[in-house]
Amino acid sequence: MIPDIGERPVTADEWLARYILRHEHVRADGTLKPDPFMPYKWVELSVTRHLGLEETEIWQAGQTVADETGTTLQGRADALAQVYAKHRLRVLPKPLPNNLNHADVVDWPADKSAQKEIALMIAREASYQPKPVE
Repeated sequence: MIPDIGERPVTADEWLARYILRHEHVRADGTLKPDPFMPYKWVELSVTRHLGLEETEIWQAGQTVADETGTTLQGRADALAQVYAKHRLRVLPKPLPNNLNHADVVDWPADKSAQKEIALMIAREASYQPKPVE
């Protein structure tokens, strides 16, 4: 993990992980539904930057999210920051004490149907990685 990651702007070619905490957010064929990309009521979407992390550290960050929310980590949706940017969204570093690679996707439209449309397009471009069997 890179200690100063939160001070570095997110670049377009940077990989971001959105953790999947509900099995119903993934179709049987492994494609993602738009639901995990909905920004919820705060109109921001929490992601983890891959930058400087080993694969095991990316998964550990996801397990921390699952533990904190009392859910089960199902997997993660990986997408480049440019996928969000092409929908006029920005990814801002927002390091947390337990995840220095945390970032927020912001500038979502206030209208829920517009959010859903964007979430659908992001889901089409993200790739699903199921949680490794331990």
